Amino acid sequence: MKKNLLLTLLLIFLMVMNGVLLYMTLKEPDKRPRPPRDFILKELNFTEEQQMEFQEVNAEHHRKMRDIDKRTRELKELLFSNLGSADFSNQELDSITSTIGNLSQEREKEIFSFFNKLERMCDSEQKRKLKGIVRGALRRPGPGGGPPPPHR
Repeated sequence: MKKNLLLTLLLIFLMVMNGVLLYMTLKEPDKRPRPPRDFILKELNFTEEQQMEFQEVNAEHHRKMRDIDKRTRELKELLFSNLGSADFSNQELDSITSTIGNLSQEREKEIFSFFNKLERMCDSEQKRKLKGIVRGALRRPGPGGGPPPPHR
């Protein structure tokens, strides 16, 4: 009897939570985060020619980033699949972690290269706005953004 009551309460709770989520989604459908490319296109107000060039640069950038992320993920899986393995040497550990570090460096270089190409596409006003966007992204905590600057 207690199991049935617990399951019934859990089911009711889950149904209420689904209803709340559905309400929030339908009430404010435009509140979903937009992809960064949409934000950049909107903020920089690119011409049609710039938009076409941006789409090409962005597609190439995402292809490279996916490749780097895939290789990094594979190496991390290899690394952690050897947890507790007596056959796994420090030399193998150093080799894998060094390669992961090199991929991280490659990732940062690709991000810099992307924004460098983007900056070359911009006119002077767009360059000013782009620098503000980049500065804001660097200050924002979370993935891709560093910690906030120290207070002075």
